[in-house]
Amino acid sequence: MKPVRLAHLRKNVHRLALHCPLLFPLLLPAAAQAQAADEYAAKVAFIYNIAQFSTLPNMNGVVRLCVLGRDPFGSALGTLEGKMLANARLTIVYPRSGPEALMQCHILYISASEADDIAALAGSARAAGVLTIADTRGAARKGVMLELYVDDRRIAFDFNGTAARGAGIALSSKVLRLARVIY
Repeated sequence: MKPVRLAHLRKNVHRLALHCPLLFPLLLPAAAQAQAADEYAAKVAFIYNIAQFSTLPNMNGVVRLCVLGRDPFGSALGTLEGKMLANARLTIVYPRSGPEALMQCHILYISASEADDIAALAGSARAAGVLTIADTRGAARKGVMLELYVDDRRIAFDFNGTAARGAGIALSSKVLRLARVIY
């Protein structure tokens, strides 16, 4: 093994110190993306668990989980495709519009890209018997049944019971005990 000269080591450490400030901003988006991916993977698992403890109307052997708007889940949502919920097989659908979603969905995730229309979508979904989920702040107050958020590095939710009852959707009391706020 060759001995490392101190002068050579100092020169390399100095170069690294000069380049780190340039690399640091490049690493931040990657770290933020990884954290967001972990958050949405946890939300996918949470949505599946909520669906297992929900009574949804109009299930005929299939439960369609729809994402309306930009999909924040990445590949994580695909892990649910084909899983069973009671006697129904879960399938993932990406409708192009609110009316299309309401015609074919049992569970509707309303993406943040649709936040401007969230109250109208929630009202229409309630009339159609569709379980609505969003992670837009204030969504439950606007009629979305489940508003997901991260609290102390855990997925938490607010529940709009009035909207769920209006849609004919029931959640297990075990799930409701976990809600942070119930409207």
